[in-house]
Amino acid sequence: MNRFAELLDSFKHSVKQNKERIFHLCLIGSLFIHTATYAGYKISQLRGDEVTEESNFEDVDVSFEEIPPELIGGTSSPAPVEKQEWVEGSNKDKADEPDNSDINPNQLSGNGTDKDGYLFSFNGDKMPTAIIDFDLKEYFPPQAKAANIVEKQVVLLVQVNEDGSLQSAKIVSGRAGYGFEEAAMKLIKRVRFSPGYVQGQPKKMAHRLPILFSLED
Repeated sequence: MNRFAELLDSFKHSVKQNKERIFHLCLIGSLFIHTATYAGYKISQLRGDEVTEESNFEDVDVSFEEIPPELIGGTSSPAPVEKQEWVEGSNKDKADEPDNSDINPNQLSGNGTDKDGYLFSFNGDKMPTAIIDFDLKEYFPPQAKAANIVEKQVVLLVQVNEDGSLQSAKIVSGRAGYGFEEAAMKLIKRVRFSPGYVQGQPKKMAHRLPILFSLED
């Protein structure tokens, strides 16, 4: 025990005598550690720049046709869709959308009639037949002629009674403009009909009737 105490006293005395030397050693050690750390950081930065400069990247064209359909959520390649251009009368802005409300299968009654009880002609044995014994050119709109339009079709939905009389008519095709709708509603009043038939009996029917306006012979 006395020996250990003597050694401890000897160490304390030595430390007191060499305080200045220990301080210098610690300072030198600290400078060495900081210098080494900074040098390592700079070297790593230089290596990163070299890799970036020496790396060459090439553009690669990827074709989606070469990607397996399973990777995009399908089991087969989608069928190509042909690009179509909009034409007058088609459903581009919803304003020209045909009125199919009266022939929506989900709105048909149990016996295939419209809301007024008229059987849709495609459910009958014989559709109503329009009898036009006048020249449709008489009703060709002057506005269309001025615009150099020579042909236009308008579709009407007509309700024809059992005796062939016309109950009602309305435009169900896309908007044609140039006075064609007005002309169609005017001339339909002159059209006579033979009624539609079901099992040999006349039946009141709703029928889609296309009216073709044409200046050509």
